[in-house]
Amino acid sequence: MRTSSRAARTGAALPALLLSACAGASAPRAYDPPLPELVAENEAAGDPYGGRFPYEEAVAGLEGEGPLRAVIETDAGTVHCRLEPETAALTVATFVGLARGLRPFQEVEGGPWIKAPYYDGLTWHRAIEGQFVQGGRRGDRENPGFRLQDEISPGAKFDRAGVMALANNGGPNSGAAQFFITSNELPHLNGEYAIFGRCEDHHVVRELERRTHDRGSPAPTIDRITISRG
Repeated sequence: MRTSSRAARTGAALPALLLSACAGASAPRAYDPPLPELVAENEAAGDPYGGRFPYEEAVAGLEGEGPLRAVIETDAGTVHCRLEPETAALTVATFVGLARGLRPFQEVEGGPWIKAPYYDGLTWHRAIEGQFVQGGRRGDRENPGFRLQDEISPGAKFDRAGVMALANNGGPNSGAAQFFITSNELPHLNGEYAIFGRCEDHHVVRELERRTHDRGSPAPTIDRITISRG
């Protein structure tokens, strides 16, 4: 969803079969050819990867076989998600790298680049009732020091509750770390956001949405995100 307040390096494209196929896991989609202007902007900001964190670095050391999964622990319950690198490999690599503390980010503009679990302890800061809940913003900064190239797949649809997608600010290639999870079918969002996962535990998503939307109560938190295979 569009990034907003609570209310409302570099490298060639990855080969299509970058990793050996694991049982039950789809091969990651090849990265699109880089946009030179975006890579240059990210590098000028100090990003050592130019906005193109490698998929193989994101998943290095994960045990087991099968699809990538994210377990999002919150103070309202746990949300289990299956990630979709076959649809949006760069987006998944960035999310996984940030969650595992492998992908460097900046706390403040011009500050040092940090490696730490990015999402742990953040709040869910934005929601629209009956549509989605959004998290992944640190302080007032809309991005973590870099921007991602859009991976909007024509076949990926907001056709059910539990769709997980990268938030943006309404402009092209403006997403990075913020993400949202839907609580309903939202076809008007098709073609606007990079979908990179599908989540279960819809009752938890709805509770997060309700509490985030209620300005009279403390915003719910992302306690921890754990990445695994299987």
